[in-house]
Amino acid sequence: RRAAALPGVPLDYLRFVRTDEGEGTGPARWRPAAGAFDGWPEQLGDLKVLDPCCGSGHFLVAALAMLVPMRMASEGLTARAAVDAVLRDNLHGLEQDPRCVELAAFALALAAWCWPDAGGYRPLPTLNVACSGLAPNAAKEEWSALAEQATTGDAVLSEQLRGSLDALHDLFRQAPRLGSLIDPRTLKEDLFQGDYEAVQELFAAAAASERATFEQTERAVAAQGMARAAELLAHSYHLVVTNVPYLARGKQDALLRAFCERRYDAAKQDLATVFLERCLELCTEGGTVSLVLPQNWLFLSSYRKLRTKLLKTATWRLLARLGPGAFETISGEVVKAILLTASRSAPVSPTCSTRSGFPGHMYGMDVSHFRMVEEKSRALSAEEINGVAQSTQLSNPESRILLEEVSGELLEEYTDAYQGVSTGDNFARRRLFWEQPHSDRWRYFQSTVSDTICYGGMHSVIDANSLEAMAAVRGARAWNRYGLAIG
Repeated sequence: RRAAALPGVPLDYLRFVRTDEGEGTGPARWRPAAGAFDGWPEQLGDLKVLDPCCGSGHFLVAALAMLVPMRMASEGLTARAAVDAVLRDNLHGLEQDPRCVELAAFALALAAWCWPDAGGYRPLPTLNVACSGLAPNAAKEEWSALAEQATTGDAVLSEQLRGSLDALHDLFRQAPRLGSLIDPRTLKEDLFQGDYEAVQELFAAAAASERATFEQTERAVAAQGMARAAELLAHSYHLVVTNVPYLARGKQDALLRAFCERRYDAAKQDLATVFLERCLELCTEGGTVSLVLPQNWLFLSSYRKLRTKLLKTATWRLLARLGPGAFETISGEVVKAILLTASRSAPVSPTCSTRSGFPGHMYGMDVSHFRMVEEKSRALSAEEINGVAQSTQLSNPESRILLEEVSGELLEEYTDAYQGVSTGDNFARRRLFWEQPHSDRWRYFQSTVSDTICYGGMHSVIDANSLEAMAAVRGARAWNRYGLAIG
């Protein structure tokens, strides 16, 4: 890590693994665990980075801090020129909440102004940050009328712009709920008959027109922002980094739930996994995602289709299990997160040779057993890292993702596990046994306990007269059999 680092860019979390390829015992025997990113450009100036859920801009500022010294070293730029170049060429951000877009833009600007020897407070290049959650603020007919205002009498240009406005209206009318899931590339025709930049300039001119009413100005400003967001969403990127939004399918509104089912059927159980697929879509061929995700999709049965799909179509590079307590601002067991780096490229066969020296292998570590944030952070840079062949994960039970090779007999050959002993409506169907007279109607019903004790959970009865109630009991197949009840 020290050999690869630049001044100002400590590579504390870059993990290396040893390879037996080649001769000697020098640095050539070590390779980055994530391998070589063959799909990335040779020149840093061509590297496109996107955070599609950028929030207040933390990941973008972190990327700025790494890329500025790298471009200074590789291109011989001054600090000021490198800061401007990174803002102009490399960094892109999208966010659904307009307030967060303002925070992200200011965070980037503040980091640029505070960069040593970069000139302090000064005009900066236009930031590639836009709001993906803006919806048209007028009916389609009123919206389309902006075309005449923006083109000042040019009939041909007005007709072209009207088509662009109609497409924008259709594309972004559900933006407050879909955000960066919007994909301009799904339209049958190009969104704009002219280029994005020219259309944005027309909207800017319409907004600045002295003849425009307040409402017309507001529409023109909104249209300009939507055109910018559409431009960013239509591009492809070499690296997509983000902390994805979490929202289980049961908590999604009808529109979002239907959209996810239609577009991302394998990932639809949670918005987090939907965004995993969306981020891969936003990559160039050979591009890479590096994401913060919940861990449950790595093993739950409902995500089997997604795991199988990604193991067959993407190259898994690095996986770190963080477990609970990984975030300073979130306490307890609320979020159990993982860090995943994967590329939009077909997995390499274990028999093929690659530049990374580790054909068909994915690497990972588990720091979930550390309790404190500081302990997890240190462990990510020092804990043992394991490599497994990606193709072997498909042969795991339900293609579950494990960081070690599975061998021997599986517990599932000898036992069954049932998801809970629950009626589905305890208030309607359960009582305490001392509340009811003893009769055939009320059956004893075991529950779990909050602490490990020798005897407990034997305080409930269930209404056995209701066939519906009995059918609703999950785990009923375990009745009258020996086993363990775990809370």
